Amino acid sequence: MPTLYNLCEEPDFCLRFVDGGPTTDRAVDSIRALSLAATAGGSLGDVRDTLVVIGDFWDSGRTSVHEEVGPLLRELSRRRAAGLAVVVQEHGAQAVPVVIRSSAVRLGVPLLTTTKALRDWQELIPRLREYRYRQAEWHADQLTALLNRLPDRFADLETNADAMQRIVDWLAAAVDADVVVGDPLRGALAAAPDALTRRSPRTTSPQTRSFPLSAAGFGAVLSVTARRPLDDVRTELLEHAAKALGLVDRARMRDQLTETRREVQLSVLQLLMVGEEVAAQRVLAGLAPGLLATESVRVHVIDCAREDREVALRRAEDALAGRALLARCPVFNHLIVVDPLRTHEDAPRSVWHALGEVVATLPEHCMGGSEVYALSSVADAYTQAAGTLVTARRTPGRVARAEQRADLMDVLPPATARRWAGTLLRPVLTLPAGQREQLVRTLELGLEYPHTAVGRLLGIHRNTVTHRISKGFDLLGLDRGQVLNRVVVSTALQVVVKYGHDAHSADPAADFTAMVSAPEVRAWADSFLAPLRADRRDLLRTLRVWLENDTHTGRTAAALDLAPVTVRSHLRAAAPLIQRDLPVGPDETEVLDGNEHEQALSGVRPVAFALHASTGRPSLPHA
Repeated sequence: MPTLYNLCEEPDFCLRFVDGGPTTDRAVDSIRALSLAATAGGSLGDVRDTLVVIGDFWDSGRTSVHEEVGPLLRELSRRRAAGLAVVVQEHGAQAVPVVIRSSAVRLGVPLLTTTKALRDWQELIPRLREYRYRQAEWHADQLTALLNRLPDRFADLETNADAMQRIVDWLAAAVDADVVVGDPLRGALAAAPDALTRRSPRTTSPQTRSFPLSAAGFGAVLSVTARRPLDDVRTELLEHAAKALGLVDRARMRDQLTETRREVQLSVLQLLMVGEEVAAQRVLAGLAPGLLATESVRVHVIDCAREDREVALRRAEDALAGRALLARCPVFNHLIVVDPLRTHEDAPRSVWHALGEVVATLPEHCMGGSEVYALSSVADAYTQAAGTLVTARRTPGRVARAEQRADLMDVLPPATARRWAGTLLRPVLTLPAGQREQLVRTLELGLEYPHTAVGRLLGIHRNTVTHRISKGFDLLGLDRGQVLNRVVVSTALQVVVKYGHDAHSADPAADFTAMVSAPEVRAWADSFLAPLRADRRDLLRTLRVWLENDTHTGRTAAALDLAPVTVRSHLRAAAPLIQRDLPVGPDETEVLDGNEHEQALSGVRPVAFALHASTGRPSLPHA
């Protein structure tokens, strides 16, 4: 519905407020143009929301005009008319006697002047319908604009943050006002124009209105300081905007809580990766009581390839419904799930099956799962699950679980392994307790993952990781640049973590020989290498020479009299057969960015030990 201010903006009506106009706008439903004499005797009828225009204001002379207009003003006030407009020669306060102006203010009747003759007003009155239609059309357009500024997806933190500012920018332009969304605790959340950002609206005035964003009436508030009185249409628009902003704000707060929960879950995963299961249980207790109150877990890794990981994250969260620990991998574009095995694994809604259904809906994704591990061995379970991705990528369903077969750690004779590992690592294990734990954990992870990844897992700089690893190898008297040295040290560390260690051995070489020649170890080695023996390309020979040449493709090719591309082809063919990732260098060199010693050993280590136990080559350093 048009208002007095709308009509003043239309040139055809030639209307002006006297004394600057009222503090609030009035809606105008109709217009009546008549002479002052016609208003006598209270014969106006229903003039609610009507602008009354009188055209013979001065015909009765200055001495009697107030006596006639005074009763009219009282009648208009009583009947709640929109206002009174008087036809004058020129606009201005001096065109209306002060006594009439005072009466209008006292009675609350907006007083206007118009330079259009009364006969012209008879032609203008029908145009009010046109202005009313235009006003309704404007209102509909603004509501559409508001809807267009709402986010397509309320589950998107960044989109919600932008949506609030978009709505505020639009609102400031639509109602010609300074607009701020603020919260007593969070400060200014959005403001327009830009100059208002991070501060309150202009000095409070009668045109300042506040609208709470929540039905409860507390929290964030939409504050609007308009440059002209707000009519009913604009007030209604502000109310709609406040509701929309409330939806956006609640979604953003929910997203922030969700993101905080995800960060806590990542912290818990990081604690598990360094063997701090008690601390991890304590941290998670407030978020998911009892979730990690378990001794055995499986770890599943979803590789999101080059796709947006957030899509898979949201779907996995919905599928899991809090039944497992889910976190973004801090290094790779992976999702890592620690499954506490609450449900039978063959059940239709087990964690494994639920995640498999998620992967099935995402064509570029694949998932690998570990065997059952102790909660204290999540890092080992992760390594195995990540290695299984090699097989998963080649499986029709794009999911694969590690086969239930023995690992090297499962078949080593514990007593002999404890003596050998304790002797090899003695310079590290005899350090003061704090230094020892720090160095052992860094060495264990740093020989499994790139140093940048370990730095993110431990919350330290990658250079610190490199420094600690160099220190450890210096103490052991070994060259960390040799891959087989790293293989042996990483195996000794795993023995110490799993079995502990014994006192110094008098003959570590004999212990090592006895350990790798044990019947269980040889049986494991034969089983591990069996898939490779069945291949016609003599993959075993390629792997052996590759290890003896420090995993350099070029040197291996020269030793075998093969092309480097053929060596790389053999390595890629071997990886899925043994369910391990093997580091395959680029075309010309294996050294990238100076990180040649950051090679992951999860695939190299079992190959080296299996070949040594089965054939005696490559030769492994034992002490």
